[in-house]
Amino acid sequence: MKIQYCILFLIISLTQAFAQEANVTFITDKDCEIFVYKPIDGGYNNKIPTERFIVSHEKNAHFKTNVSSYTYILCQFPQYERQCNLLLFPNDSIQICLNEQGLSFQGSNNIGLQYYYDNFEKFPDLENYLKIQNIFIEYVENKRELNTILPTINDTLNIPSHYKWIRKLPQHTDAQKKFSEVLEKEIYMYINYGIIPFFDYVLSAKQKNNSLTVKDSIKIQVMIDSIYEQLPISYELLKYPSNSYVWKYFGHYYGNKKCPEEYDSDMCGPYTKYLFAPTEMQPSLLGHACLVQLKYNTGEMNLSKLKKFFNEKFPKSEYAAIINQRVQEETNSSNETPDNSYFFNEPIDSLSQLSNLQELQGKYLFIDLWASWCMPCRAEFRHKSKLEKLLDTYSNIVAVYISIDGVKQEKAWRNCINYYKLKGFHLRATSALQENIKKEIYKEKKVEIPRYILIGPEGKILNNDLPRPSRYPQLKEALEKIIK
Repeated sequence: MKIQYCILFLIISLTQAFAQEANVTFITDKDCEIFVYKPIDGGYNNKIPTERFIVSHEKNAHFKTNVSSYTYILCQFPQYERQCNLLLFPNDSIQICLNEQGLSFQGSNNIGLQYYYDNFEKFPDLENYLKIQNIFIEYVENKRELNTILPTINDTLNIPSHYKWIRKLPQHTDAQKKFSEVLEKEIYMYINYGIIPFFDYVLSAKQKNNSLTVKDSIKIQVMIDSIYEQLPISYELLKYPSNSYVWKYFGHYYGNKKCPEEYDSDMCGPYTKYLFAPTEMQPSLLGHACLVQLKYNTGEMNLSKLKKFFNEKFPKSEYAAIINQRVQEETNSSNETPDNSYFFNEPIDSLSQLSNLQELQGKYLFIDLWASWCMPCRAEFRHKSKLEKLLDTYSNIVAVYISIDGVKQEKAWRNCINYYKLKGFHLRATSALQENIKKEIYKEKKVEIPRYILIGPEGKILNNDLPRPSRYPQLKEALEKIIK
């Protein structure tokens, strides 16, 4: 009998060790929605919300999830225009408090969660990105020695102090020690996944101007290798929000390799690199890539082949079920070229040339400069209905969509036009037209898109930086001032 009780106790203990609840309470000062993104196939998920809550200032919302070791979940708060990542352990109890002034944590590991949010999630990271970029540009322009790059980045981003702070977190229990260890890995990946692409940029830029020495080329590769040696690639790292660190690894080491012979070379497009990953990592890597394509309709993967691949190789994968459903929805939906769309096939080398085309003569031209890979451009397409109604109030204005997509993005460009049903005139800019746009619109400065331009019936540029469609009142006012 005693043996039976011991066995029963052992089974219960093991069950609890493998899956115990973590509790999260959301406290807000106004009514709002909350979207929670739980992992898919064990990997971090920021594409498909798994749960939705309505919370009010009078009634809190509670979320429970089973956690075997630890997990990251993403929480989004649209009405507050905020989001945060939660690192959860078994038996955690956390409160997230939201108001117009900010977001704060209470409960388990609240000090570490607050530090991560305040230093790495609260504000867009553009400023630090530009700082890193400038450090690498200085090296490309021979204004800096190669061996000063990483030390300067450490000083600029104050990296040593972050690690020092994390290591001072309370570590009285095994759970607290594990929290510090996981958070340190996350910050390491967060910092370094932005550095790897710049090393690749340096290699490319230096090779183009023939200034890359063999010695420096070897040193750069050693630097990249050393980054990954400090935190080797593993399935576990796919749990982390900064798992782009893993994506960059396969892009750097396998991005230019041919598809392995045992796989279909047409299936994954630019994501073929993930077929070199260990088998247990493939569902999460390829599944996430598929969701990106389905969301933005890039046309880069062969979805029917990918669906077959998942059903044959990973039939029990969560991504297999999602892909089956989503691909079927895509098959059932119309993806035909919208009515009232016209594609210019002849080469057009300058903006002034547009007004001479028979279809555009005597018209005001509302130019939308965009690209299929530009997410802000795509975001503006959500406002196309308002834009179309605004342009329809004038009898002599037409929309001209000029894409700066390259030849390799031809399919993605056309898919975007069909997906968003963009009515108007379309062309993919030649290199000559892109140079003309850079000179006439950007005055030889950095090209940033989306950009909206108004050209008069005589071919004169009347406004080279109109408000975006998302700023409808300002755009309407700007057009009314010009077109009577």
